[in-house]
Amino acid sequence: MRVPQSIDTERLTIRRYTEDDMEKLYLFFNNEEITGPTDMPAHQSREETQAFLDMLIQSYNTDEPLFAMAVCRKSDNELIGSCGFATTDVPCAAQMYYALEPQFRGMGYATEAVEKLLEYMIIVLDIERIAVYCSPDNIASVNLARRAGMEYQGTIRKDDRDTEYFLLTRQRYLFEE
Repeated sequence: MRVPQSIDTERLTIRRYTEDDMEKLYLFFNNEEITGPTDMPAHQSREETQAFLDMLIQSYNTDEPLFAMAVCRKSDNELIGSCGFATTDVPCAAQMYYALEPQFRGMGYATEAVEKLLEYMIIVLDIERIAVYCSPDNIASVNLARRAGMEYQGTIRKDDRDTEYFLLTRQRYLFEE
């Protein structure tokens, strides 16, 4: 699997992280409003963030890259969030994630990024099953999963906390929309 240099939507560029993103990524990981309801790393030191960023950038050119990308507005190239996915133990399956800076929520950016990433995952990468796990308290994320066509599977226990589980299959995406 190859991580593209970038994927464009009408208003966004979803691109690989670069060294220039260090400061923004550090602030992102240390914003409880962003990381609190997720399983993203939180409260990282600058050194931990730099090590993570270095590992991420190096992974892009390996046979098993980390599919984590920066979400940037085209209008000013500002990094406003992150999205990506991780493969799971189930063959041809992945867990998608997304997060935006609080000041950019409610503007349709997350929907735009998620819809484009789903398209890429299914059409280009032939991923069969895509899961999203949301905190029950994160209503915006739950609603986004539904808007993106994901089916609610129920509340499950994951990483020692309750989470809302959504699933989109390739079949549903291609033939039932």
